[in-house]
Amino acid sequence: MMIFINGVKTQIKNDINLEKILKTNFSDSYSYAVAVNNEFVPKSKYKNTIIVKGDIIEVVSAHPGG
Repeated sequence: MMIFINGVKTQIKNDINLEKILKTNFSDSYSYAVAVNNEFVPKSKYKNTIIVKGDIIEVVSAHPGG
């Protein structure tokens, strides 16, 4: 099924949760804030947030430095 991650069309398997998408596409070494369809999702809900066709996921990560 097709979703959007940071504006990029991405093909994923059906019945996947947000936690799996983040582990597959982003480094665990940085903290990030995540919104699904313009709604903030706290880290405690990543595992229970099921992604469906057409969802728009925006990920903003904090990188050390200046």
